[in-house]
Amino acid sequence: MVLVKDLIKRPLISVKPDVLLKEAIETMSRENIGFLVIVEDDKAVGVLSERDVIHALAKGIDPNKTKVSDVMKTTIYTVNINDDVRKAASLMRKYNVRHLVVVDDKGKPVGVLSIRDLLREEVLLKKIESLKPEELQEWWFG
Repeated sequence: MVLVKDLIKRPLISVKPDVLLKEAIETMSRENIGFLVIVEDDKAVGVLSERDVIHALAKGIDPNKTKVSDVMKTTIYTVNINDDVRKAASLMRKYNVRHLVVVDDKGKPVGVLSIRDLLREEVLLKKIESLKPEELQEWWFG
């Protein structure tokens, strides 16, 4: 069984709701990510995706004067860090989302799981399943 925590490759990257949209965009660019968790007092209060940014800019919003809280989504889909990745995949399908906020047992956000993370895991599992025992041993142990 593969757990969500097995797929989390980096610590949570987040911003506070009162930062300017420009700063959030700069964070996304610098970290090469397309999804930010908006955190206040160790709780996720919103999320901001590349799509949210594009929609805001298309409406003429000035990122130098607009706070993240004005454009973030407040519906947050979460998965526990100790859940099986199949549950995460099921949640993504159910809610038609590409990202889940990963929380610990106390509900504190600790990371993000993306559809890309799940796809990488699926590709790896299919490769392992297709190998013969001797190929698996060589592939795994070199």
